[in-house]
Amino acid sequence: MNTLKGPFLLMFKEMRLTFYINFGITIALMALYIFLSYSTGENGDLGSIFGPFYAVFLIYPFILFQGYKYILSLGGTRRQFMMATFASVSIYMVLSVLILNGLHLLSQFFIDQGQMFHMADLVNGSHPLLYIWIDLLWVVFLFGVGIMIKTIWFNLGNVRTLICGAILLMVLITTYTFADLSPFIEFVIVDHLLFVHILAGIAVLFMLLSFLIMRNGPLERGDRARFIGKQQPE
Repeated sequence: MNTLKGPFLLMFKEMRLTFYINFGITIALMALYIFLSYSTGENGDLGSIFGPFYAVFLIYPFILFQGYKYILSLGGTRRQFMMATFASVSIYMVLSVLILNGLHLLSQFFIDQGQMFHMADLVNGSHPLLYIWIDLLWVVFLFGVGIMIKTIWFNLGNVRTLICGAILLMVLITTYTFADLSPFIEFVIVDHLLFVHILAGIAVLFMLLSFLIMRNGPLERGDRARFIGKQQPE
């Protein structure tokens, strides 16, 4: 593969089935909430439809890494794999947030009582572009976290990844137990828009770091002794 076209088409096709499945689940959720709006008689939050699309962007890195060996075996490079992954994910991110917000807007014409919750309801503002932007920031964050975890797992293997995860979990539990988190919680609530932007920024750093690591990634999972110094042929 001398160009990016082949890897891109492979990754784009890999994502297509799960995208269609999530679209179907989201339509079913929307239909359920419309039905509930007529049957419950309560004027509260009925639920949300963003769950399936949010979840799949966290899972996508674990699905897309299945194409890693295919691309390398067909003469592609690790760099092409990562660039094709980011390109195809970016397209599906835009499609997903447009669909989510289109369905959210459309549902308002059919719901009798109550309303569907949107993550943008946590920030001040009602502009339609704000709703799209908030969804985009969240899917960027979830994908960034997912690809960072998958990159570490793929490079270090099961045992070393579990050890790192256990250490991280202990740090989080210790922080939760002994630290005063009230200023942080207040920041999340009061400056929620800034908080989501910070999360998305961290996710972009995760994606950049994943690209740099996988640029010299091992052929097999867990076959990497260290992140710096062991170069793999492309």
